[in-house]
Order: sequence, then structure tokens, then C-alpha cells
Amino acid sequence: MKLVGELYKEKVLSLLKEQLKHIELPLHDPPTRIVNELFGWKLYYRKFGRKSEEFMECRSEEEARFIKVFLDLEGRELYIPLNDDYLKEIVPEFEYLKKRTDEILGGYLRTIFQRKYREQLRFMVYREVLES
Repeated sequence: MKLVGELYKEKVLSLLKEQLKHIELPLHDPPTRIVNELFGWKLYYRKFGRKSEEFMECRSEEEARFIKVFLDLEGRELYIPLNDDYLKEIVPEFEYLKKRTDEILGGYLRTIFQRKYREQLRFMVYREVLES
């Protein structure tokens, strides 16, 4: 099985810099959610220790879904393809790999009863998945 980081290098980082947009991702508490509002798509998240939600404006649903994958994997920075058709083509692959990673990891996390250690293991695995 290919990892998210490998697919990211292959499909996104191989593009020219002019075809990419760079964003910094915030530290946040799960969950994140995507909402289609009157003036476009927004990706809502909650910063650590805060009760109110903040959002990132996205130009399309595909861009929001792409950012959500990396936000949920606790990434810190991200390059996004500017071509919406290309983004629409690659987003399902990233979502599938993220879902599959969570399914596999979930089987192991069920055996760890202390929340602190579960979160540490999840963070370490996500780091490895992104850096591959």
C-alpha cells in the first residue's frame, strides 16, 4: 500500500512551482468539517484550547477535501495544485489512503487504553505516513 507522503511527492511535489499554492496549516483539535456557504467553501477547525471554531476559505470542494486530509493527518504545511481538474482527479486517492491508514491504525489503537499513549502513537504514525 502506498502512503500519503509518497503519493503527495509523486502527484503534487512533482508539479512546477507556478502550478502550486503554498499554505501553512494550523495546529488544531479534531474534528474538522467542510461547509458550502453562500460565498464559497469553508473548512472549519478548532484551535488547541479554544472553544470557538475558525475556518479556512477554499476555492472549491476539492481543495477543501484535499486540505482536510492533511489537516487531519496533522500536517504543518502544504502545496495545493491550482488546476481544479487535476485536483478533482487526485483527491479520491488521498482520501482513500487516509481512510485506510485510519482503519489499520484503529485496530492497534483499540488495544491501548491510556488516551495519552494512543494520541502519541497516532501522532508518530501520522508523522511517518506524511514523511515517507
